[in-house]
Amino acid sequence: MTETISGSLSVSNDVIADIAGYAAMSCYGVVGMAEQLQGAESVRLLAGQRLRKGVLVSSNEEGLKVDLHVVLENGVNMKSVCANLASAVTFTLQEIAEIDPAKLKIGIHVDALKSRMY
Repeated sequence: MTETISGSLSVSNDVIADIAGYAAMSCYGVVGMAEQLQGAESVRLLAGQRLRKGVLVSSNEEGLKVDLHVVLENGVNMKSVCANLASAVTFTLQEIAEIDPAKLKIGIHVDALKSRMY
């Protein structure tokens, strides 16, 4: 039996970045999250425990903005993968962090394409 408890939920930007990063990694076509290297035109593929470096979270009076820097698999339909990615991140943040989707803006930045090694 569930009981409603009054109060408010406060979630830090780092937690939101972690949740968004893990949701992104579950999407087909996403090879990994990317970190832009300062002073270079290259990106680094991030390890699983450092996904939040590829996610930038900011808030203002309009709501929350989540920018995802991703590396996609070469040959995928980028439009479909990005739509699926935005949907998955929005759903996951709504379910786990109780963020209103109407106040959430997802920005997707495809920083690189990479072939998967099988």
